[in-house]
Amino acid sequence: MKIQTQRILSAALALLTVSAALASCGETAETPVSGTGNQTEAVTEPVTEEGGVRDNIKDNLPDDLDFGGRTFRIFYANDIGQGDLIEGPEEQTGDIVDDAVFACNNAVRDRLNVDLVYSSDDTAAWNTIAGIVSKQIMAGDSTNDVFFGQQYGMATLISDGGLVNTYDLEYIDFSQPWWNNSYMNEMSIGHDKRFYLQGDYTLSAVKNPHVLFFNKSMYLRYYDSADDLYAEVLDGKWTLDHLAAIARDSFVDLDNNGKSTEDDQLGYVTNQAAASTDPFAYCAGIPFVTRDAEGNVTIDMYQERAVTLVEKVVSFFHQEGSSYLNERSVAETFMNGKSMFLGIHQLGSAKGLREMKEDFGFLPYPKLEESQERYYSILADIVLTGIVPSSSMNTDIAGAVLEALNSETYRTVTPVWYETALKVKYARDDISSQIIDLVHDSATTNFLYAFSPCLNTIGVYMRELVANGSTDYMSKIKKSEKAVNKAFNKLITAYENNN
Repeated sequence: MKIQTQRILSAALALLTVSAALASCGETAETPVSGTGNQTEAVTEPVTEEGGVRDNIKDNLPDDLDFGGRTFRIFYANDIGQGDLIEGPEEQTGDIVDDAVFACNNAVRDRLNVDLVYSSDDTAAWNTIAGIVSKQIMAGDSTNDVFFGQQYGMATLISDGGLVNTYDLEYIDFSQPWWNNSYMNEMSIGHDKRFYLQGDYTLSAVKNPHVLFFNKSMYLRYYDSADDLYAEVLDGKWTLDHLAAIARDSFVDLDNNGKSTEDDQLGYVTNQAAASTDPFAYCAGIPFVTRDAEGNVTIDMYQERAVTLVEKVVSFFHQEGSSYLNERSVAETFMNGKSMFLGIHQLGSAKGLREMKEDFGFLPYPKLEESQERYYSILADIVLTGIVPSSSMNTDIAGAVLEALNSETYRTVTPVWYETALKVKYARDDISSQIIDLVHDSATTNFLYAFSPCLNTIGVYMRELVANGSTDYMSKIKKSEKAVNKAFNKLITAYENNN
């Protein structure tokens, strides 16, 4: 592949029209399979209950694979406890999810005659994971055969190099439904290199789509039925304006100090004007990135709809009843029945809300306007993504192990967590399952967002604007143009040459 850098850069950040060529959230582009050069569309199929259609979808691994007890080492970042669905417990616990993970890993061990050894690091946060992984790769340390870390940090590994092109791994079949091609396409440039893996195995992409929670009990004090709000969502009428109106109308200044604080009844509570703004930045489906037929990327930030989006989001974050609290107080405030809406949380956060006395519901992030074709969901930048390091001594079996782990998880763990734990144990009503499906089915990442740390942080453009209360979007983009072009050129060069 020859990436035409100069042609791309001459167009980057300078277009004034919207291109329909975006490989956007929820859409799946054609991708090569197992490095064969063939093209296939990713298989999409809904999560179904245990005993359903998933049981009948098998992988294509040879039946006689036997790796003679070789050790395969898996590292995962665990600063916020994301490893429960990767390593699992050392023995069965009686919990339906724990036992499914335990059985899944043992099934793969037995099937391939491979010893899966796990290691984790509770200090491996979004801002430290890249250093941990890069240090091992650069030192030629063969301790770990695959790393799973937060997207925000893992994206920067492109600059250092040492990542294996997963198209070169034997046995991986990206046409199978346990691989998230929509996500992996967004993390790629061109069609012949794929460094970042996303599949069912970690369940991170299933757990981490951004979602809004709302207090159903509070809602019923102002409106006739929470089902009406669900119906609005399912009818495609849920918009930023309506979110802002409900949040504004439900605010009560209980301490009469003229400010929105945790002592009031709030309309919207979130953790600072930082990552909280990310899902709003992409909820309108604005094509900040376009791709040509060969998958080459062009960045186009000069979007008129983005101006309107920024105006509405900044207004919402700064209106009466919206409050930014420290991280520990956000969920607590919501769980204590003191806010209509809760931001900066994901689908998997529902587990932590189980002790909430008042009923809560799930909502997708709203549309910019009702005429928008559909809702867009973005995965949080803490979503775990996998890479195979060039320092591994087991690249010859890595594809088979990863294929087996993802396919087994797809059949046995995902239905248990998604259908039984999330929709039954954590959700409070039947309609929530439809909202959960809507969010899940449209969730992916975005090239600009995922590689934002490599692109002068332009992918998180909304953070600074909201924090400063500024709606001057075009001015910010103009000021950033030179630095972003330089960073983009560096990213493309690194992607093509360093790995």
